[in-house]
Amino acid sequence: MRRLIAAAALTVSVVAVATPAFAHTAPASAAPKNPVEALKKQFVAGHGVRISETSTMTTDGKSSGPVGRMTGVLEFGKSGVVSSDLTRRSKGVTVKPDDEFAALFSPTRYVSVKGQTYAKGGIYATDLPEGKKWVRVPGTPEASLSGSQMINIFDTTVLKTVLKGAKSVRGGVYKGAITLSDLSKASGGSAVKGKFGKIKIAYAVTLNAKQLVTRVTSEAKMDFGLLGVMSMTADTRFTAWGSKVSIVAPPEAEVVDAADLDSEVPDLPSVLTEATQ
Repeated sequence: MRRLIAAAALTVSVVAVATPAFAHTAPASAAPKNPVEALKKQFVAGHGVRISETSTMTTDGKSSGPVGRMTGVLEFGKSGVVSSDLTRRSKGVTVKPDDEFAALFSPTRYVSVKGQTYAKGGIYATDLPEGKKWVRVPGTPEASLSGSQMINIFDTTVLKTVLKGAKSVRGGVYKGAITLSDLSKASGGSAVKGKFGKIKIAYAVTLNAKQLVTRVTSEAKMDFGLLGVMSMTADTRFTAWGSKVSIVAPPEAEVVDAADLDSEVPDLPSVLTEATQ
């Protein structure tokens, strides 16, 4: 859990990237009966969805970190997200080019495809061998875990849980709250013990006329006593459901393994896995 908080504070959440192609030609099918069925019908190889996300962090209502911005595309397989193409940026922070933290807030792209994750830019752009542009990084996360959003709607059990647990449903918007422990269990993990497990995540899930998710907002608050109340929010939007997507790995000649670099690079932790530790 400590790593989750640290990752949020540094806005270094990681996922994946490459070069997608789009065309609005989703396969025709009968109208779904519910949102979970609607989601499953989207799990067609070679198709996907666009995603954009804004994340913020405040302490006692005041901004305590840069605004995170993540955009890109996810590619589906028969059972869910299999690849992702995402770019992470930070706004609201000013650093000089020669500042040792400058790379931390520079745009970073991640390619997650076929079980491998490649990173380009940001902290991965320094000390690269000649001709290398990408770093193959360890600790590959699930491709469906994107940015700072804790409500993973591509997990059908999580989607079903938050919709069923909504306390308000109006105009296609489901609003409710779920504890971190219950969210972890819904995603297949173990219960989060102690005070962290009791942290409530307020959420709102918006569905369109086809019962597909178009927006998810979430907010988690943690009271650190004298250090103040920290709030982490994420606003994630999904568009172009069913678009054709093709994500490929970078050319092998441009890739270097992290283990072969002189400097260390961070692992890519899974948000929900770290939250249970």
